[in-house]
Amino acid sequence: MVRRMISRLSVFVLLMTVVCACSKQKTAYTDVIPANATAVVSINLKSLTDKAGLNDKESQALKQKMMDALKSGMNAAAFEQMGKILKDPSESGLDVKAPIYMFTSPDQPYTLVAKVDNKNKLQETLEFAVKEQLSQPIAQADGFNYAVIMNTMLAFNETTAVVTEVWGNSQVETVKAAIAGLMKQTAETSIAKSDGFQKMQNRKGDINFFVSMESIPAMYARQISMGLPKDMELSDLMLLGDLNYEKGKIVAHFENYTENEVLKEQIKKQEKALTKLDGTFLKNFPASTLGILSIGANGEELYKLLVDNEMFRNQVSLTEAAEIKNLLHSFKGDITIGLLNVGIENGTSSYGSKNAPSFVGYAELKDGDVLKKIYENKQALNLRRGEDIVQLSDNNYFYKGRDMNMFFGLKGKQMYVTNDEMTYKTIFKAADSSIKDLDYTSNMKGKNVFFAINMDAVLELPIVKMIIGFGGEEAGMYFQLASKVNYLECNSENGTSEIVLALKDKNTNSLKQIVDFVRQFAGM
Repeated sequence: MVRRMISRLSVFVLLMTVVCACSKQKTAYTDVIPANATAVVSINLKSLTDKAGLNDKESQALKQKMMDALKSGMNAAAFEQMGKILKDPSESGLDVKAPIYMFTSPDQPYTLVAKVDNKNKLQETLEFAVKEQLSQPIAQADGFNYAVIMNTMLAFNETTAVVTEVWGNSQVETVKAAIAGLMKQTAETSIAKSDGFQKMQNRKGDINFFVSMESIPAMYARQISMGLPKDMELSDLMLLGDLNYEKGKIVAHFENYTENEVLKEQIKKQEKALTKLDGTFLKNFPASTLGILSIGANGEELYKLLVDNEMFRNQVSLTEAAEIKNLLHSFKGDITIGLLNVGIENGTSSYGSKNAPSFVGYAELKDGDVLKKIYENKQALNLRRGEDIVQLSDNNYFYKGRDMNMFFGLKGKQMYVTNDEMTYKTIFKAADSSIKDLDYTSNMKGKNVFFAINMDAVLELPIVKMIIGFGGEEAGMYFQLASKVNYLECNSENGTSEIVLALKDKNTNSLKQIVDFVRQFAGM
């Protein structure tokens, strides 16, 4: 049992060494990444190691414990080799000043690429794994050497190491042939010639990525591609971005990238449908609001995007489309929706909607008569049995639905909608303590789209406290982890999007906070 545990630790250390690389250099080993790769990720492992605090005293002590555990299960020569690698990862034979890449393509599953600095040292590293019965013997193939370690093949030549999955001996020949093809690629036949890949190389992230829409789950790709041409090839649209671990927060940036001129024009249309947010309605949302979504809307351009969408054209009648057009054309400025509560019965009066999350939304309009026109023409909406719209007072209405009831109306040229009766009774009243001055809305003004979740408010929900109370040790662990989070924010401005996970400890790098949390619960 001890021998098996030591062997597993050895494999872990070996694989961590094999993938230990980071830098911003552009070198020929990237030529193995195929031109049709649907996803490419560049990883700066040295930066991640430094930010995680893996070179601090605690980590050095943990490394020594690992060495002590390995010593009793290894022969002297193997232990000496492992010690050299742990002390100086370049002894593995890999270039520790070059980035690691991971890619996938229609022809090749998830594959890891690293730069070889010294082929002989890499071969020595693998030979020790063979002696420890962790790897099959090193063999030769078409222009490279390789070894199979459990369900992984490590192939290498003078400049490049490739790591990919191989399941059983029957797949070895197939994988060898695929790797041989990759190893023979040049800059002209690989992804290195792609302008998008070169832009990815120039980003400053701890992790950079260049991902095709065809590698994204269909439900998300449909949302992102709304308003784009029906016959669009998903492979023509890429997401280009980076992820950084900073003090007190994790930040990701991404943007659409395409070389298709038609798509470029469509993306410009999407951007025209958005205006800059002004934060007009923040004062109306109480500090206990769980989260908000705010969009700067140019209603006329939004409707044009809807009309371009085939699903909208097929499912909406001409009469309904006309009503939607009238409504959307009146939007000009901030639209902000806030989630107020979940997990309790809301609006239990004759007007209310039971067991539905309560929300409120506000919007700026150009046309103050738009709702009156909709009410007067409600028959054109083809409401289903059990549904109706009734007028409560001048410019205030109530929609009675089968699943949810809603209040909506106007004050001047500002619209509201809510399914909560208590909120309706105080509509447009500024909250005594609002979200306007909270951290999680401080970055909203000037953006085109803004979404945020207030973690403190979420953790204060009675239903969350109940789950934690009955969830035992595991639920307690998740609560402690969530309690370290201040807020989650997503925003978009001028075609560039950002996701921020802000932590309460603003002075310690976010990756180190994660590592320390894992150590705490792992007893390390």
